[in-house]
Amino acid sequence: MRIQVTNEQLLSAMKLLKNLKKFVDTKMGSIDDLQILQNPMLPNTIIIKYEKKYSMAGSPSTEFKIGTIDKMGEIQFIDNKFKDIFERAAFLSECRALDIQDEKQYEKID
Repeated sequence: MRIQVTNEQLLSAMKLLKNLKKFVDTKMGSIDDLQILQNPMLPNTIIIKYEKKYSMAGSPSTEFKIGTIDKMGEIQFIDNKFKDIFERAAFLSECRALDIQDEKQYEKID
């Protein structure tokens, strides 16, 4: 069964990706390992995972971000909601890649 995706989800995903590109283009830092995913435990939810690298007060910093986009297009970052690294790894191991440019991978609903 394909994931169902709303117009609001697609717009929010595109907006988030545009903001990440702007972050890189303005040389504020880098975005690595960017992935758009889906997880059966969160049906009809788009997941965006990435590593955000930047310098803060001269010290390098890295944030591992996991965001979800629900049917209403609301973005919620869940990277701090996992009990430990093992729970987070288990969640991510259940995720599958989702190419939002390929409409054959999802069912678009409104």
